[in-house]
Amino acid sequence: MSDLPLKDIVVPERLRPTHQDWIEVLASSMAELGLKEPVVVREVKRGRSKQIELVAGAHRLAAAERLDWKEIPVSLVEASDLEARLIEIDENLMRRELSPLDRAIFLNERKKVHEEMYPETKHGGDVKSADFKEKNQMANLATRFSKAAAEKTGLSERSIRRAVSIIVRLSPDVIELVRSTGLAESGKELEALAKKEPAAQRAILNVIADGNAQKVSQAEVLLSMKSSMAPVSEEEKAFRTLLASWNRLGRKRRRQFLGELGLEASDVVLDGKVKE
Repeated sequence: MSDLPLKDIVVPERLRPTHQDWIEVLASSMAELGLKEPVVVREVKRGRSKQIELVAGAHRLAAAERLDWKEIPVSLVEASDLEARLIEIDENLMRRELSPLDRAIFLNERKKVHEEMYPETKHGGDVKSADFKEKNQMANLATRFSKAAAEKTGLSERSIRRAVSIIVRLSPDVIELVRSTGLAESGKELEALAKKEPAAQRAILNVIADGNAQKVSQAEVLLSMKSSMAPVSEEEKAFRTLLASWNRLGRKRRRQFLGELGLEASDVVLDGKVKE
């Protein structure tokens, strides 16, 4: 472990944004007790030059900047892009302050990284490929994603699969909308939201973001009420009146009506009812 100037550490794109309230908490703790756990960095060659990139510890780094520290303790690791991603994911998954939304995001990303590192473990893999047997030993050593993630995080395999199934049904823009509501803190509400179609998800989240509802079910009720109260055009009113009148007419008047239009009708039409 050594110290590095904060200005020399490059922060690549992260899986979750830093939260100002957590930065303030960390800054207060670091000011009193110092930094107990160094941030993790790696040396990366970009083009013709090398740079130090953050692997894990974005909130700690931001807290150090908040305290106007010039240097911060770091742990330098050798890691590929995939390995660095895995370190970032696993460190975050071990932290209790993760919301259900962020935990699902990290678990889904861990699944992607795991399958890229160990393609033989991916469901539906080509077990008949020419090199499968040669790679089979490595595949056996690489456990299934959910089992590997469960061992790392202490979560059950069922809860891991459930979290991943939720996040894959939420688009990036929907996830950003979720962050503007309280739904990010409720696995139950996220699961309810994920079952809806994308357009319905956005409509529900807008209602919640406006403060008119707190739950998915409440937002659905309000949207349903708003839809039923929508203004009806004069043409729509006339059409509904026509349908109602048809249902009240007997066979004779129906035949007469169709005759005025130059149409003939079968017994099915003459005896049928239409949905108003």
